[in-house]
Amino acid sequence: MKNIFETTIEKRWLILTLFILLSIFGYYSWTKLSIEAYPDIGDVTSQVVVQVPGLAAEEMEQQITIPIERAINGLPGLHVMRSKSTFGLSMVTIVFDDGVDDYFARTRIIERLDEVDLPYGAVPELDPLTSPTGEIYRYILESNSSDLRTLTDIQNFTIIPRLKQVSGVADVTNFGGITTQYQVELDPRKMEQYNVSLAEVIETIEKNNANAGGSIVNRGDQSYVVRGIGLVKDLDDIGRVVVKSVKGVSVYLSDLGTLKYGNLERSGALGYTDKRGVDYSDNIQGIVLLLKGENPSDVLLEVNKAVDELNDGGLPEGVKIHTFLDRTDLVDTTLSTISRTIMEGIGLVILILIIVLGSWRGALLVAITIPLSLLIAFILMQVTNIPANLLSLGAIDFGIIVDGAIVMMETILKKREDNPDKELTVKTIAKRAKDVARPIFFATLIIITAYLPLFAFERVENKLFTPMAFTVGYALLGALLVALVLIPGMAYFIYKKPQKVYHNKWMERLTNAYHSRIQKTLKKPKNVFIPLGVVLAAAVILTISVGKDFLPELDEGSIWLQVSLPPGITLEKSKEMSDALRYKTMEHEEVTYVMVQAGRNDDGTDAWTASHLECSIGLKPYSEWKRGRRKADLIEDLAADYAQMPGYNIAFSQPMIDGVMDKIAGVHSELAIKIFSEDFKENRRIAEEIITTLRTVKGAVDLAIDEEPPLPQIQISANRERIAQYGLNVNDVSELIEVALGGKAISQIFVEDKVYDIITRYKEESRNTPEKIGNLMLTNAEGAKIPLSQVCDIQLNTGESTISREMNKRHLTVRLNLRGTDLTSFLNEAQDKIEREVNYDHEKVTLSWGGQFENQHRAYKHLALIVPLALSFMFVLLYGAFGKFRQAGLLMGIVPLALFGGMLALNIRGMTLNVSSAVGFIALFGVSIQNGVIMISHINVLRREGAELLTAVVNGAKQRFRPVLMTASVAILGLFPASMATGIGSDVQRPLATVIVYGLLFSTIITLFALPSLYYLVERRFTKNETK
Repeated sequence: MKNIFETTIEKRWLILTLFILLSIFGYYSWTKLSIEAYPDIGDVTSQVVVQVPGLAAEEMEQQITIPIERAINGLPGLHVMRSKSTFGLSMVTIVFDDGVDDYFARTRIIERLDEVDLPYGAVPELDPLTSPTGEIYRYILESNSSDLRTLTDIQNFTIIPRLKQVSGVADVTNFGGITTQYQVELDPRKMEQYNVSLAEVIETIEKNNANAGGSIVNRGDQSYVVRGIGLVKDLDDIGRVVVKSVKGVSVYLSDLGTLKYGNLERSGALGYTDKRGVDYSDNIQGIVLLLKGENPSDVLLEVNKAVDELNDGGLPEGVKIHTFLDRTDLVDTTLSTISRTIMEGIGLVILILIIVLGSWRGALLVAITIPLSLLIAFILMQVTNIPANLLSLGAIDFGIIVDGAIVMMETILKKREDNPDKELTVKTIAKRAKDVARPIFFATLIIITAYLPLFAFERVENKLFTPMAFTVGYALLGALLVALVLIPGMAYFIYKKPQKVYHNKWMERLTNAYHSRIQKTLKKPKNVFIPLGVVLAAAVILTISVGKDFLPELDEGSIWLQVSLPPGITLEKSKEMSDALRYKTMEHEEVTYVMVQAGRNDDGTDAWTASHLECSIGLKPYSEWKRGRRKADLIEDLAADYAQMPGYNIAFSQPMIDGVMDKIAGVHSELAIKIFSEDFKENRRIAEEIITTLRTVKGAVDLAIDEEPPLPQIQISANRERIAQYGLNVNDVSELIEVALGGKAISQIFVEDKVYDIITRYKEESRNTPEKIGNLMLTNAEGAKIPLSQVCDIQLNTGESTISREMNKRHLTVRLNLRGTDLTSFLNEAQDKIEREVNYDHEKVTLSWGGQFENQHRAYKHLALIVPLALSFMFVLLYGAFGKFRQAGLLMGIVPLALFGGMLALNIRGMTLNVSSAVGFIALFGVSIQNGVIMISHINVLRREGAELLTAVVNGAKQRFRPVLMTASVAILGLFPASMATGIGSDVQRPLATVIVYGLLFSTIITLFALPSLYYLVERRFTKNETK
């Protein structure tokens, strides 16, 4: 009866055809995959944003934030809920558990919001459906002729609507500019002169700005639509509105004050400077947000087309869109880095195959496994909706991918080397293939099993490494299919006829030397325990001493600054300090542009005030920097420059990482210490003590309290008793404060396709001091005038600028970054010092660490649970491969020894043990076991064929020396370029590759020199017992 390999060899051309068709489908799948430079590592989140201009932080918390929080409590899948309340803004961030569908989450939130009773005019809105890494495109408007007001109209009514038409764009957010309003500035003295109340003015404006529909009038055979045109068109129309008539004389709105074009109270301003000489101290920016789940490359292609269309005639003459951030650049740079390391790795693999196999045809046949396995992986990725993450592709060790093909090719080539003058038969090749098929299958399965712990990750690490696990797993399955189905038939075609075989003399000498060494070693096999004990002890010491972090920093090729300015400053002062920051930063030759955002954007998704700046610094490609200069050097220089500028508290980050950390921990920093209690004053005292303490801990930088300190306020407290005495109610007081002081949109005016608010407020000179505010008049139902000071207590005081909450509890946050130390070392010292040196009531106050600490703790906790399970599953597979517990246990016993090389490399190279390097160790364990499987399987075959134990071990080790050396060499060299890479996109793969390269180097030595002795000792003992 034929075995399956005879069939595959005989049908080799059919199988080759099927693989060609599979390759075509794989290429098609690649073109349809979503290609990302970095995976979307953000949580499933939604933000509820409510903007009520004029309300202080305390009122926003009490009237808006807390009711929304109470409605959201208990939402299915809720992980954590945070909120910020500041002047005019409430922002509630809801973070869901992994696996919760975004649309399900948003639907549930909307249902809960329908139940919330909020003050009139407070409209809760959900943020766009995007992710923390969704800001894919930023631009400014350039013009030498148009003013900022005109540019804002162009932005709001031309550019943003056009960009929103692009499929895959979630939203386009505006930052900066001037939002035009038609303003009615009332003079309280004239209102008193004409005896006009504020309520009458509001009612008049509302009633005199409307069109009416009069249905249809028929005239003969023609129907006419009747329209009543009553909408105001300009300031003159508004001014001619009659408020009342006094003794037959009409009182017009223009008689009561000044009508003018004004603007919405600005909450943000944008400055921009670049190397072209462009310099704007007050400009306008657009931020394009990617719809979650869309392909960023495809969307950016269409966005760029839309921008080109606008620039080529869609905008007024002299106005142009200038792009300064395009995620395509990051994708291209990352792709260049990954492609280079992949091609270098593949080149080294092919070179080693040619040198060691001595057959260029055999080497190329093995090498064909690489593209075929990738194309098969692309098919499976498209079917299972896994994106083509460039970090995942860069983490593939193509040396490991070809291991199975190497073993298959080597065993067939060995048959040809042993019989150079005989024609090989199908049955001969099939038998050879069958002998190694089982170890190839189980070895591949073991490596795939090694990646199983990655599926147990949650949140950030899950999104970063799970695509990697799928990609590598699919590629290994494809490689297994190629090795077992395609290689035997193609190898038979190449080597079936008698032919001279190249004898690699240096490999033969190396093999003979190895054979001699094994013979000597097996004379005193117990001596192997001494070096193994030293290696194990060293591995333990190195593991303890190595620094520990959550993740390596992902270099985005740019810098992002979070800047705190003196609290309470005006937007104009903030702009002035923003200019100074830009000019100082542009002095560095590596910088290409500097963009500074002062305050917050128009959609309210950042709860900043004018006392806060965010700064984006564009950098030249690293290849254009001076030789040896690094990004870290530039950051040190910038930090030194900024330290000479008083009033700036600056924290360094990167654009995407900053957004991710904001969603993960609620702060824009690597670490956060949250102080929970209701006493703001006490919280701030504790926070300041913590900052003082942490300044003495090595590595702590960018220390600051996240929430701004209390700000001066004019507090107007209603006296209900007096209000009732004068025949008024609290709403009359609230309306006067809201409309007369804050300015309220009463109606709208339509100018072609543009819409502007009509707002009413009192003149500034009548409301700019507590005394003048107290003199403002209220009108009761009888028409009597009552000064505001008669029914309210008006005084200067201080109030909270920003109120932060988490899971319904108030807190204050200390934020910080680390530089020059690892996370674990810092935490050990910092937590100990805070416990000893910071005084607070442990019963009333709770301290909680967040940010990278929380992520590291969670990731390591899951690894501690799942890695033993994965190792247990490997043990089961080894038992399936060998059928003996002792041999499975022997291979599992040498796994800890593989730690040595990886840990040594991390210590020497100054790297830390983080999730990326931990993933490298997981893969290393699998590959180390694979090499052991190759050797032990062959020794077992020789023993089954009748060889004595010692002979089987010596000859088996010798015969498996070349395949083990080859599989190890290609695995090492396949990732060696990645272990040395320094470009953008190399940060995650570098520690992973370092661990595998150097760990495998030492574990291969153990497999070749220690495993035969250990196998011999174990089997000799059991053989004696079985004989007895």
